[in-house]
Amino acid sequence: MTFLQSSVLGVVQGISEFLPISSSGHLVLTNYFLGWGNTLPPVVTFATNTGTFFAVLLFLWRDVWSAAEGFLRGLVSAEARRSDGWRMALLVIVGSIPTALIGLLLRSNFESLNAPLPVAMALIFTGLILWTAPRSGPKLSVQQLTFRDAVITGMAQGLAIFPGISRSGTTIAALLWRGASSDLAPRFSFLMYLVASAGVTLITIDEVLAAPIPWDALIGMTVVSGLVGYLSLFVLFAVLRSGRFRIFSPYVWALAAITLFTIALRG
Repeated sequence: MTFLQSSVLGVVQGISEFLPISSSGHLVLTNYFLGWGNTLPPVVTFATNTGTFFAVLLFLWRDVWSAAEGFLRGLVSAEARRSDGWRMALLVIVGSIPTALIGLLLRSNFESLNAPLPVAMALIFTGLILWTAPRSGPKLSVQQLTFRDAVITGMAQGLAIFPGISRSGTTIAALLWRGASSDLAPRFSFLMYLVASAGVTLITIDEVLAAPIPWDALIGMTVVSGLVGYLSLFVLFAVLRSGRFRIFSPYVWALAAITLFTIALRG
C-alpha cells in the first residue's frame, strides 16, 4: 500500500465515519472503483478507526471526561451516582453489550460481505433508515434516557458490522426514534463509538502487527482520518441541529445505484 492510497483511504474514513453514509462501505467501494482490489486489509480498519477514535475523544472531551469521572466517583459515592456522568457511563456500558455480542457472533461472516454488491444493498437500507428518522425528540437530558434506549441503540450499532450500514446513522436514528433530542442523540452515539472503536483495535492489533505495511502509510491513514473526521463532526452536528438528517439518503441511494450499474457493466 502506497502513501497515496493510505492518505485517500484516510480521507474517506474521516468523512464517512461520522457522516451517516457508512465508512466501511465507502472504504470497500473506494478500493473497488480505484482498482485497488476487492478486499480491505485489517490494517486499514485498524489505522482509520484509530484516527477517528481520537477525533471523537477530542471533539467530545467534556462528555468523555464527565462520563469517566462520574463513573469512577460513582463507584464509591452514592451522591455521585445521581450525576449525569454516572448515568451516561452506565448507559454506554449497557448499550455496548449487545454491540459486542452481535460483533463476536457475526464476525466470521464479515469478510464475505466485504464486497461491492452487498455494500450497495446495505447502502439502500441505510438510506431508508435515515429517511424515516424523526428530526428530534423530547429527551434533552441523559437522565431521561432509559436502559432500554441504550440496549436498542447497542443493537443498532451491532448491525453496522455489515459494510454499507452506517454506524452513526443507525445509532442516531435509533436514539431519535426513542425520543432523544438532535443534540443528545449524536453525543451518546459517539460515546458508544469510542467503546466499539477500542474493541476493533483490540481484535485486529495482532493482524496489524504481522502485516507488511510501511509505517508511513499506517501513520498517514491514522492522522488524515483523524483530522478529516474531526471536521466532519462539526458538519454532522450542524445538520442534526437543522433537522435535515435525511439529506444523506439521496446520496447513499445514488452511490448504491452507481455501484450496481458498474457491477453489471463489469459482469
